[in-house]
Parts: sequence; C-alpha cells; structure tokens
Amino acid sequence: MRRSPAFGTLILGTLYLAALLVAGALVLQTLRLAQRLPAIQSAAAATALATPSPVPSAAPLIVLPTPVPPTPVPTVADPQALPVSYHPKSGRYIVVWLPPLFEGGARESFFANADIIDDISPFWYASDASGRIYGTRNDDLVRIAHENNVRIIPSIHNVTSNPMAVVGVLRDPQLRARHVQHIVDEVLARNYDGIDIDYEGLAPGLRGDFSAFIAELAAALHRHEKLLTVAVHAKDSDWGGLGGFQDWAELGRHVDQLRIMTYDYHWRGSGPGPVAPAYWIESVAEYARSVVEPGKVLIGVHFYGYDWPPSGPATARPWSTLEEIIASQGVTVNFRERDARGRVGESTFAYRSPQGWREVWFMTEVGLADKIKTVQTQDLAGIAIWQLGYEQPEYWRAIRASLVEDATLVQRAINPLLPDH
Repeated sequence: MRRSPAFGTLILGTLYLAALLVAGALVLQTLRLAQRLPAIQSAAAATALATPSPVPSAAPLIVLPTPVPPTPVPTVADPQALPVSYHPKSGRYIVVWLPPLFEGGARESFFANADIIDDISPFWYASDASGRIYGTRNDDLVRIAHENNVRIIPSIHNVTSNPMAVVGVLRDPQLRARHVQHIVDEVLARNYDGIDIDYEGLAPGLRGDFSAFIAELAAALHRHEKLLTVAVHAKDSDWGGLGGFQDWAELGRHVDQLRIMTYDYHWRGSGPGPVAPAYWIESVAEYARSVVEPGKVLIGVHFYGYDWPPSGPATARPWSTLEEIIASQGVTVNFRERDARGRVGESTFAYRSPQGWREVWFMTEVGLADKIKTVQTQDLAGIAIWQLGYEQPEYWRAIRASLVEDATLVQRAINPLLPDH
C-alpha cells in the first residue's frame, strides 16, 4: 500500500527539526567550554609551578669544625690568584713550616725574610676517620703570603690525640677518594698554592695504601695546577727507620717536593746527643738522590734544640729560651765538630737544675752552613725549616750567605729567562 505525499513530508520535517535541536545543543556546549577555558589554563599553570622538574643540587661545601669561621667561598671555581713570579727566588728552595697561629716570632721572622722565602706551610689541618679535614686556617695569611710572592702550602698532619685516625682512610679506596676530594675542594676554595702531607709514624703495612693516596692526590691537584709536597721520615735505605711505609721512589714520581725530616736523630725519648749530625744528613741525602729526582728533594733543618734532664724525655727549646739559659747560667758552649762516626756540626752545653745536670744540643750558624753545603754538594732542591720563629737570627745570615749569594745558582736561575737558553 503506497503512503500519501503529505505523510512523507511530515516525516522529513520531523527529522529536520531534530537535527536543528542537536546542532543547537552542540553550539551551546561549545560556548560553555569556551567560557571555562581560562580557568582550566590557570589551574594547569598552577599545577606546573607546584611540581618543578628536578634540578641537580650543587656539591656541598666543606664544613670544618674550626674556631675560625670560614669565609663563604664557592668550591666550584678556582679563584684568580695574584701573580706570583719565578721560584725558587734564590736558585734553591727555602721553605718553612709555621705554627698554627701567625703571631709572635713566626710573624716577625716571616716579614724579615719574606724576600727569600719561597713556600710557607702553616700547620693547620688534620683528618678525621671519615676523611674530612678539620683545624684552623687564616685567609689573611693567604693574602699576606701572595702579596710577598710567597706560595702558601698548608700542612695536613696526624700529630693529634688520635694519630691513627687516618689509617682507615688510607686503607679504604672510597674513604681515600673522599679524603682527596675534601682536600682539593679546600685548596681551591681558599686559593692555596697546594697542600703538604705530613702523616707520620704509620705501619710498614700501609706502604701501598700511602703510595696510592699520594698518587691520587697528586693527580687531582695537578689537574688544577696546584702543588703537592710530602714530609717524610729521614732514612738512608728503603725500609730504614720510621719511614718504611714511605716508598720514596714511588712518591718521587708524583710529588713536587719531597721534604725529608732530617732531624731528631737523637729525639725526646732517646738519650742526649746531636739532633741532626752531619754524617747522618749526608747519608740520607745520598740515598734520596739515588731514588728521587734531586730537584725535588729538600733537606729538613731544625730551628730548635733539645734539653735533656738527668732522666726522662727531652724538651724542645727555641733559641730564645736557650739564650736565656746560657746567659743566666754562665755556661760554656762547646762546638762538636766530629765524633767517632764522622762530622757532627752541632753545639752542646750542660747546666745545673733542681733535677740535676741537664744536657742541651742545638744547631749554630756554623752547623747550618755545613748542612747547606751538603745540599749544594748533592745538588738538591733546597731546605725545609722546622719551624719559623724558633731560630737564632744568625741562621738567616748563614742562609743568605750560602743560598742567596751563590753565584752559580743565581746564574742557573737566570738562564731560563734569557734568550737562546
């Protein structure tokens, strides 16, 4: 049965009206979304600000348990150092250890002799069992040193109430690496010219670990053009004395200075005798230059004397104290040129005290000149003095006469600066 045309028209009209209603609803929904869009964008922005992308944090600054508050200096960059001219100033190095505080005799002696001193090593730092360094420091001394064309190379030592704290650090590669990083960070932050390592009295079994530490520290410092010096026990054979843990041949490959502590041949705990007899220094120097480049070897010079009681340990005395004893007691000082073993080159005297007769040994100007002659004969790098402020004024006269006014060395120092050399 066929439908009439009127019925078909009705159906089409109904469909068209429904389409219009749907279209209108969609337009209305679009308009409502457009009105809400700014609020949605604001909410999204707020969410983005509340959850930032992770940013790597900077390496933490070293926190030193020190009574001197550190000046906040970033450790990530090497500050510009003041220009430092040619070293050594005199043709051979003259380096000195300083007490922790830059005052009194040490300060006076520094300013009196800064024109010929190359390096100073204030006794500032020690290490704890975690590899962190702690102690005292003085930023003003850094400025003073550089203004006087003196390099500052502070010492890290184990001469503390717990000298074995560093043993575990040396044995553990991870702690050793942390120790190296702490040292390098401090050197860069404080604008030092390098660092001096003075770890004493360790067991021979630490020989390999100590060598590894020195090699790692040297590489890290040299990447920043900083110096590494090391103080070593005096010995005239590889495993001799207290220095069995120090492999000089290996250390010499990495360090810039090997500072030999050629003193305390007779020491606090021994009987009285010369502190650094010439025959012993000669033997040590000969061995040193046979295993280490002579241009890196410095002979230690003691600026103190030992005062032994009738029994018991000696007391270290600066020259000012010895001078008072000589004057007050009216004693006769005798120069010991030789003994049964060879040349000595030290002075001695005895005096009466409430405990009985005491015996003193110390170095004179003549004895110092003799030690410097050994440095010249063996053609070594120079001398390392322990410590500034203890000395007779005449010591510096001997140093100036023997090292500074040495025409051969002055010419050697000038040659690299001249054309065609």
